Amino acid sequence: MSWKLHHVNIPARFVRETADFYVQVLGMTESSPTFKDRDRGVFHTDEQNVAWFDNGVSQLHIARPTHHFCADNNFHMDPLVNGHVAIEVDDLDAVRARLRERGIYFADPGNWALNGYQQIYCLDPAMNAVEINQRMS
Repeated sequence: MSWKLHHVNIPARFVRETADFYVQVLGMTESSPTFKDRDRGVFHTDEQNVAWFDNGVSQLHIARPTHHFCADNNFHMDPLVNGHVAIEVDDLDAVRARLRERGIYFADPGNWALNGYQQIYCLDPAMNAVEINQRMS
């Protein structure tokens, strides 16, 4: 099974200020997210809540955590509170099976937020949030 870094999510209370840092200091260019228009999870996607950078290889997301994310989305854990790393794999079913074999809880919202991707979320043993994606064919 192959994998690659898909994105890193940085939590920020003040998204615009944080995004401006990456633009002005590192010369990064903000891009438009590929959020689904319908049938997606509940979270705010306006520019005060999300900034998105994509260099064609990997992405950086800046997101403002909210108080009700877990309840609104039926998640056991919140991938926005302390940020998360997202890994893209070519066989999400194999990852699900390995998580189940090890008794590791994971949220499995399917094609939840991004066009063209299925996502699952879990915590690694060090309590870091991990998003695992597979591009849908």
